[in-house]
Amino acid sequence: MFAAGETVFMSCVAQGCAAPGRNFALYRNGVNLGQSSKISAIYNFDSQHAGTYTCRPIPPQNVQSPGVVLALGYTPRYTTVQIIPRESVREGDSVTLTCSSDGAPPAESFSWYKEGENSRVPDSFKPELRLWSLDYRDHGEYFCVARNPLGTGRSRAVLLNVTYSPKNTRILTSPKGDFMEGFAVNLTCSTNANPPAERYAWYRVNSGQPWTKGTSQNLTFLSVRSHHSGQYYCTAWNVFGMGTSATITFSVLYAPKNTSVLARPSTVIDAGSSLTLTCSSQANPAVENYTWYRINAADAWETRSGPRYIIPEVSLRASGQYYCEARNRIGVHSSPVLTVKVRGRLKVIALASAVGVSVALISLTVVVMISKNMHRVDTENLTEDKQHSPEGDLPVCETLFRESTSETFLLKSAKMADIPEEPEEVYESVHPSIVPLKEAAQNTEEPGKINYITVHYSRMPSMDQVKVTNISPDGEKKLKDDPSVVYTVLAKHQYHGRELSGI
Repeated sequence: MFAAGETVFMSCVAQGCAAPGRNFALYRNGVNLGQSSKISAIYNFDSQHAGTYTCRPIPPQNVQSPGVVLALGYTPRYTTVQIIPRESVREGDSVTLTCSSDGAPPAESFSWYKEGENSRVPDSFKPELRLWSLDYRDHGEYFCVARNPLGTGRSRAVLLNVTYSPKNTRILTSPKGDFMEGFAVNLTCSTNANPPAERYAWYRVNSGQPWTKGTSQNLTFLSVRSHHSGQYYCTAWNVFGMGTSATITFSVLYAPKNTSVLARPSTVIDAGSSLTLTCSSQANPAVENYTWYRINAADAWETRSGPRYIIPEVSLRASGQYYCEARNRIGVHSSPVLTVKVRGRLKVIALASAVGVSVALISLTVVVMISKNMHRVDTENLTEDKQHSPEGDLPVCETLFRESTSETFLLKSAKMADIPEEPEEVYESVHPSIVPLKEAAQNTEEPGKINYITVHYSRMPSMDQVKVTNISPDGEKKLKDDPSVVYTVLAKHQYHGRELSGI
């Protein structure tokens, strides 16, 4: 059997008495094809050349060679694949694929292949391919190859449509790599489903509700910000079910922001104390180094080990304005200025003393006001006694206040009513007492001589010391007795009318 287009060579050979010097005639299906040389050739063999060939000697004799059949053969053709029971099946079903072909001679073997795969389907040498319990990986196009001695024939691919719910759901990001703040970022929910997914939903971890709903497969940030960072996942649905992706971490990179400086224990600190300045900032990736600056200072302090700058023992020169600078590979940001004030130790002592003195002065002011009120009452009593006295011009004793404990006053001749009061000066821990006069003895000195009076002050801060002596007309003293009162004898001079000569 020969394939179409082949070249066929034939020759007639005789043995015995007819062999020497004989010529032969070639017959096909009993038809004389003419004298044949030793070798005859048939070019481009086709169906018209097919038949039974014989040889006969010339001249004709009752001798004929056995017939040789030359048949036209061909490789398998019209090869096809049929899927039983149908081409569209559900996941989990079973199907049979059958390969049929027309060949001469008929196909002797078969091979099965799936589109997109380099190797053939295992254990598939028969015209039927049986697939049990289909899953989504069996979905695809299949074809078969039939083979006979003349060659092979390949069928066209047939789609085995396996329907299934979304599989291999995952999130794809664009662009690839790092996400920089301010740039556009797109997240795509990719899934393998048949039929394709009809709707999608996006979720953010720890969020009670979906981030966005609807049929959009993409989640797009036109200008991504740091608050968009987080963990995301998506879910896809079709008529057969749903599929959920794994969670991805969506991290937005940005330069330091919200940089600030904190002073501990305070921005106002005593000299000699320890001061810690802490620089804090938000950044992704984390801040790589911090630089400390002092305004109007020629130097800057830098540390790569952390955000703290520590002054173990501050001095007055440490007062000033400070700020820090935070830097990462994205950018740099500076904090607002922080003012630090250092107080000297003397100022602290002075402040404490001032507070103490203020409290003491307030207390003394209250005491003095009470004393003056009592003084007015006693003065009125003295005035009343004077009006009842036979010598109605006797001097009235005045109350004198001085800051020292003992002071001598020069008394000039004047009316008691004309003697001005000394101004009141209040000092801490000084409590003057009123000194009443004893009954004065007759002064033997001549008129015009200068006399002195000594006033003694008591340190006892008691209001009981405020006493006034009233001198009765009969010369006897009537005192408001108090053991703490100190008396001083005053020489009494002659007086004429209402004017005192000795005072």
